[in-house]
Amino acid sequence: MRQIENAENLPEADCADGCAHPREVYQLLGHESAEDRFLTAYRSGRMHHAWLLTGPKGIGKATLAYRMARKLLGGESLLKTSLDIPKSDPIAQRVEALTHGNLFVLRRPYDVKLKRFRQDIPVDRVREVSGFFQETAAETGQWRVCIIDSADELNRNSENAILKLLEEPPSNTLFILISSAPGRLLPTIRSRCLNLELRAVPDAQIGSWLSEQGCGSPELMTAAVKLSRGAPGKALALVQNADTVLRSLSDYIGSLSRMDNAMDMSIAKIMASKKNETARGLFWDGLGDTLHANALHAATGTYEGPFSPAQIKRSPKTWQENHARLRDARRAEAAINMDKTATMFELLSSIRAA
Repeated sequence: MRQIENAENLPEADCADGCAHPREVYQLLGHESAEDRFLTAYRSGRMHHAWLLTGPKGIGKATLAYRMARKLLGGESLLKTSLDIPKSDPIAQRVEALTHGNLFVLRRPYDVKLKRFRQDIPVDRVREVSGFFQETAAETGQWRVCIIDSADELNRNSENAILKLLEEPPSNTLFILISSAPGRLLPTIRSRCLNLELRAVPDAQIGSWLSEQGCGSPELMTAAVKLSRGAPGKALALVQNADTVLRSLSDYIGSLSRMDNAMDMSIAKIMASKKNETARGLFWDGLGDTLHANALHAATGTYEGPFSPAQIKRSPKTWQENHARLRDARRAEAAINMDKTATMFELLSSIRAA
């Protein structure tokens, strides 16, 4: 069966390191209004054929997509007004195992020979989606579902191929497109989808949820919540990478009053490690947010950052320049494949010396 891409326990492009795959998650934090909107459409019998789930990474888009899929494929909700289908449900179990014949998950494939993911979703994978919908339904049930995680990783050819499917959708099919940057998608794709934007979850709700999970010390959880920007998945990833990300950020900001090339190089090497690819992205984000918080502190005297403010006097303009330097370095690294250790070391050293 074409869906069992993980039969050999291969890495999955739509799963963050150290986190459960969204199809294995049965609790969605927040987003009740988004679920209500979907359920209203479902109960009306006038379901739109394509939904675009948008919002920052880690906010719960993929988790919601699988909740929607379980419902359409016949899972039994605990309540008629909810998408809470339990893990014990037979449909849920087959969705989790990717063995449900009416579900297709479109994502970046893993190259076994090269031992890496493709950089984008190739058009030949989209052609498989077309074939999937042209075939007779593999199982009983009214609906067939295609989850695209993420639509941001479609190349131009595969985007055009998806557009053709959206323009002439087969009957009783649902496309669920997941995007953290919907503005980059073709306008014609966006216009054919019903947009469901997931908004930031309140900090207090994320903090309570992390406490229930038993995730680390209160100090680390507080820092993770502040850096999450309302995305529970990102908060959890930060806690799970606390030693690599949160402690490195705290140590670095706390040491800015002195020169410390050894610390800068140590952090740069840690973040350059291939196994820390997820942590590197979190560190980039966290450092940017921390610099921004210190800029506001210098301008207003109010501090809302994840750690204590830097014990060094700098003007708001200097902090803003540091933030811009980080943004430019990150863009350049992504665009031209710069040496990761050198890029991070030079950035940390330049911020320290400013």
